[in-house]
Amino acid sequence: AKDATMGKKKTEAEAPKVEEPKKDDTNHEEEDEPLVKELKDLDDQYLAIEKEYEKAVQELQKQYTQKQQPFLDARTKVLQSLETAPEEAKDKGTPALKDFWKQAMKNLPALEDHIEEWDEPVLEYCKDITKSWLDESDLAKGFRLHFHFVENPYFTNTELSKEYYVKEENPYTGEMSAKEIKATIIEWKPGKDVTVEKVTKKVKGGGAKKAKQKGKEKEEPRDSFFRGFFRNLKEGGHIPDDINLEEARELVDDDDEDDDEHMLELLMENDYEMGCCIRDSLVPFAIRWYTGEACPDDGYDEDDDEEEDSEEEDDDDDDDDDDSPPKGKKYHPPARGKAGKKDAPGGEAKEECKQQ
Repeated sequence: AKDATMGKKKTEAEAPKVEEPKKDDTNHEEEDEPLVKELKDLDDQYLAIEKEYEKAVQELQKQYTQKQQPFLDARTKVLQSLETAPEEAKDKGTPALKDFWKQAMKNLPALEDHIEEWDEPVLEYCKDITKSWLDESDLAKGFRLHFHFVENPYFTNTELSKEYYVKEENPYTGEMSAKEIKATIIEWKPGKDVTVEKVTKKVKGGGAKKAKQKGKEKEEPRDSFFRGFFRNLKEGGHIPDDINLEEARELVDDDDEDDDEHMLELLMENDYEMGCCIRDSLVPFAIRWYTGEACPDDGYDEDDDEEEDSEEEDDDDDDDDDDSPPKGKKYHPPARGKAGKKDAPGGEAKEECKQQ
């Protein structure tokens, strides 16, 4: 059999095909008009001076950080003192003031909802939280948080750290964001991992099989500060398997609920803001968070209270039988913007410490 394409003769009347010129799909930006080019050139010169300013401020910041460090070292020494420590606190992280870091962390709005009751006994062994820069020659590259622990029944690590690698999103707005977040792997001691719980297996059927399987347990992941905070995230990477996707989707306030890339971006943004709060508020002013002095007020306003009293007086007397205490004003943190405004020395992001 001959090929189906064979046996066809080209007629003389058939005109040869003329190839159309290929279209150039390259996107060419329209050239700016002379006046715009001149203004952009001035803007670039201004931005260059801005970068010089940021470098100078970084150097100034390093100088003052060195001046402040002795006070943080003195705080650690006071908290480690055993002279006045009660006997039951001598093996804990801060013997002089038991539960110091645990209580300070619980009072920080960015962390309060992330610390579970089973995390609290572990945090009693935290002896200090410190911070450092990833690159002393360029503070804008990111920072590192260090959680120091004394010997404890839960894990073998003496330090858990978390690193935030930062990039500049927009040089004209000063927006910064984390491009990667790295955390220490926790070496849990056998049976002491608080990020999991033991649940009894449900066995189908009955008789000998059920009797044999009865009482067997398996480990299931559960919410924990040590699970949620010490995890690795990377721009363009995958959402960790242990992320509660339902809770994560609550962070998404637009139509991209199923967009994993967008969800990962929001998770990293929230994590970065949390890290900034620990670095800028908790570490330097820990005693004020321990006492609660640094906590944001609950939005109480006397004028609002007077208006409510007036409204209550107009209500029917039927409400007099209600013995429930009046509800206080709920604290509404400022609206969350893009993470990391570069409005602090050396590109350091001064974040509002708010509930995540």
